Amino acid sequence: MNRKISLGAAIGIMALIAAATFIITYNYSMKVFNATVKNVSEKEEIYTKLSEMDKYVRANYFGSIDEQNLTDSIMQGYVSGLGDPYAVYCTAESYAELLQRDAGVTVGLGFTWEREESGYIKVVSVKEGSPAFAGGMQAGDIITAVNNTDVIAYENGYEEASGLLACAEGTKVKLHIKRVNENGFSDFFSVDLTSEKTEIISVTSSLIDNVGYIKLSDFNEKTAMQLRNALTTVIENGAESLVFDLRGNNGELMTALADSLDCIIGDCDVVKAKYSDREEYVVHTTEAEKISMPMAVIVNSGTASCGELFALALRDEAKAQLVGTSTAGKGVMQDTHKLSGGAAVKVTVATVETKNSGSFNGVGVKPNFEVALPSDVDLNALNDENRLTLDTQLIKAVEVVQTIL
Repeated sequence: MNRKISLGAAIGIMALIAAATFIITYNYSMKVFNATVKNVSEKEEIYTKLSEMDKYVRANYFGSIDEQNLTDSIMQGYVSGLGDPYAVYCTAESYAELLQRDAGVTVGLGFTWEREESGYIKVVSVKEGSPAFAGGMQAGDIITAVNNTDVIAYENGYEEASGLLACAEGTKVKLHIKRVNENGFSDFFSVDLTSEKTEIISVTSSLIDNVGYIKLSDFNEKTAMQLRNALTTVIENGAESLVFDLRGNNGELMTALADSLDCIIGDCDVVKAKYSDREEYVVHTTEAEKISMPMAVIVNSGTASCGELFALALRDEAKAQLVGTSTAGKGVMQDTHKLSGGAAVKVTVATVETKNSGSFNGVGVKPNFEVALPSDVDLNALNDENRLTLDTQLIKAVEVVQTIL
């Protein structure tokens, strides 16, 4: 039954609705205003404390202040306070080095090192084609003196002497080296090296019977082209299946990941990023053709970021089998923002995953075939002769792809 209401009642109801709407809108606006004021107040409190402390220190500190070091330390402290394990403040110098590394080039003498137990410098690895390689240096060499001064004789010993090895392009360095020969005796010699810019070799390859073995140690702007060349070489030489070695690969350059996958898996959306306010695919591939042959990917706890995404993408799109141990679990993406003065800040902006992976951040990726490497096997010390007898993970990966054939 329809009921009619008077004009006065209708006006009264409309007034109540208007009042309720005003109250709701007012309360919401006040919440937004209060949140904003609180945020501004917190910022003002931080700046006030910092200014107060700065005034006191400058008026009373006995020592001298290195302004650049002070600024860098404040910025680093801010980033540290975020609680983001992957956030980094880069000085102008370290940011320049980061850009070089992303570009796939490095400036230096061409070898890595660590502290030897007696305090001298031990050579860990030598890059092929580098000044150190041309000078005949080898992994295991002990550097006893730098620029004719004994390493231990430097005021700060190893730290000061090794600091001279990270030098600008064109710098000349003289190294005195001790090498234990095959008879157990020590040979002593010196090399004169000049620091230079060299391309980072992030992809190497070889043929194991009919299996193309491709090692990817990083993802930088040179990686995709090196990978294309490696794939062409092993396939032209008779490879019927592929094993990709991603152990220790923690590269973070998403564009390099996309370009590297582009020549393998065909046209598809690959990696989705979940930001705080949206989701979108950040890695796409465009190749019309894809490689159709059995594949395996070797991973370990050092496989992180783009290394994990590469393995997952091949499992999603090419049915690749993963072999090894669980990965690092770095399923987040960082963005680097350049600051004034050439510095930069890098912070986590999103989680990442592939179509079928789900979130793997903090938990890692479990391989299809779990195979541990013997504790006494050093991957860096393996060569073509002993790799297929000592590297249990590679042996299993080769077995897996040959079984699929």
